[in-house]
Amino acid sequence: MNDRGIREGDPQRGLAEAKAALRESEERCRTLVETVSDWVWEVDENIVYTFVSPKVRDLLGYEPGEILGKTPFDLMPPDEALRVKEIFGPYAARREPILAIENTNLHRNGHRVVLETSGLPFFDANGRFRGYRGVDRDITARKRAEETIRRNAERLRQVQKFEAIGRMAGGLAHHLNNMMTVVTGYSELLLSRVPESDPLHEGIVKIRGAGERAAELTRQMLAFSQLQVLRPREVDVNLFISHLSTAVRDLAGRSVRFTFSPGDDVGTIRIDPDPLRRALTDLVANARDAMPGGGELRVITTTVEEVEPIEGVEPPRGRYALLIVQDSGCGMDAEARDRVFEPFFSLKSGGEGMELPALYGFVKQSGGYISVDSRPGDGTTFRIYFPRIDRTTGPGGGTHDAG
Repeated sequence: MNDRGIREGDPQRGLAEAKAALRESEERCRTLVETVSDWVWEVDENIVYTFVSPKVRDLLGYEPGEILGKTPFDLMPPDEALRVKEIFGPYAARREPILAIENTNLHRNGHRVVLETSGLPFFDANGRFRGYRGVDRDITARKRAEETIRRNAERLRQVQKFEAIGRMAGGLAHHLNNMMTVVTGYSELLLSRVPESDPLHEGIVKIRGAGERAAELTRQMLAFSQLQVLRPREVDVNLFISHLSTAVRDLAGRSVRFTFSPGDDVGTIRIDPDPLRRALTDLVANARDAMPGGGELRVITTTVEEVEPIEGVEPPRGRYALLIVQDSGCGMDAEARDRVFEPFFSLKSGGEGMELPALYGFVKQSGGYISVDSRPGDGTTFRIYFPRIDRTTGPGGGTHDAG
C-alpha cells in the first residue's frame, strides 16, 4: 500500500478517486466563482471574453452568454473605451499583470457603473500567451463617496475663503462707511445752499448719488461679512411672503408667471424682516433677468426636519422653515454656480456682484443655511433654511410680525 491506503497495482480505484477529487475541486472553484462578490472573467489573446461569471448580472444587467464574444471595451462609452485601451495596451503587449484599472461601463439599462479591473496573463504548456484571467469589482459607491468628500472639502475651503474675505471686507466697509457719511452729508448741505438753477447743482446731485451707491455697497459688504446690525423678531413666514406677493409679481414683470405655494404649518422664524425683504427682491430680480423672454418663477415654503450637508457642514437636527425660490431661466454652469456667492462676481454687465454675497452673509448671520442648484438651460433653485421657533403667545394673545 502507499501512504493513502491504496493498493499498489489498483489503477482503477486510484483513477476513480482522482476523478472524484477533480470533480470536488471543480465544484469548489465553481461555487467560489459564482458566489464571490466580484465578477470573474477570462479573455483570450484577442481580449475577447471566453468565460464570464454570473455576477455580471448584478454588475451590468447582462446574462453571461450575452457577454461572451465581446471585448471589455464594447461595454464602455466610446471615449472611455479609447482611454482604457491606451492604458491596457502596453500591459498586454508586455504580457504584464493589470492591477486596479478604473473604468466606466454602461449598465444594460443605461446608467454608468465604475469598475476596478485586475487580471493576470496566462500561458499554455508551450509558454504561448493565451489571454488574461481576472476580476472586476464594482466601485461606483466608493467613487461617489470620494466625490462627495472632495466636493465637501472644496466647499469647506470656499467657506473658509469667504470668512477670510469677509473679515477683510468688514474692516474696509467700516472705514468706507465713515467716509461716505461725510460725502453724502456735505452733499446734502451743499444742495440745501445751492439753488437748482445753479450750474453746480446737477454735479452735486451726482456726487450725492455716487455716495449713496457707495454707502449701499458698504452695507452689502457688511452684510456679507456678517457684521450688519440686525433687529430680529418673530416673523410668520407664509404671512410675510404673502404680503410681499404683489410687489414680487410686479418686480418679476408681466412676461413671468409668478406663483406662491405656501406649505402647511411652516411656522415662525426669528429674523430681521428688512434684510429678508431685500434678499427676496434681489432673488426675484435675478430670476427675472435670467428669463428675458419670460418664464416661470415659483416661491415655495415648507418645513423640513433634517438638512443635507451644505458647504461641507452638516446643520444640526431640528425643524427648519425652508424657503425655495425657483426659476425656469437660463441657469448657470458649474463655475458660475460655485462662485455665485463670491463678492463682486456677477453674471450681469454693470452689476457690482454684491447682492447674493450680502444675502449669503445675512442668512449665515441669522443662523440659517443657503444652497443653490443650477444647470445651463434648466433654471436655478435657491434653498434657504431658517431654524423654526415654537409659536408663543403674549399676555394679550400674542402677535407674530409679518414684516
